[in-house]
Amino acid sequence: MNQATWTAVDSYISEVMIRSEPVQEKALRRNTAEELPPIDVTPNLGKLIYLLAKMHSAKRILENGTLGGYSTVWLARALPPDAYLVTLKFFEKYAEVAQANIARGGFAD
Repeated sequence: MNQATWTAVDSYISEVMIRSEPVQEKALRRNTAEELPPIDVTPNLGKLIYLLAKMHSAKRILENGTLGGYSTVWLARALPPDAYLVTLKFFEKYAEVAQANIARGGFAD
């Protein structure tokens, strides 16, 4: 499968099967406005990591490289109240954007 076909399938799945998430959309807009690299996971991959964490009844997650916090919010939604998620980011600007996006999602500590 070539990249154009993969992108088309990915876009179709995202548009048809993944419901709009206002918090996630705001995070992506903020990431763009702050000029973070456009390498966030797609909505369907966000849903996939959510489902994987949920299926495994994850209680602890370590995310290495949060960028702007988009995938972090997907993962945090999968966790029960007594669980925790640690995310790492080297660049201070990215960490600040991620922290704001994560807080907007209702997951900040």
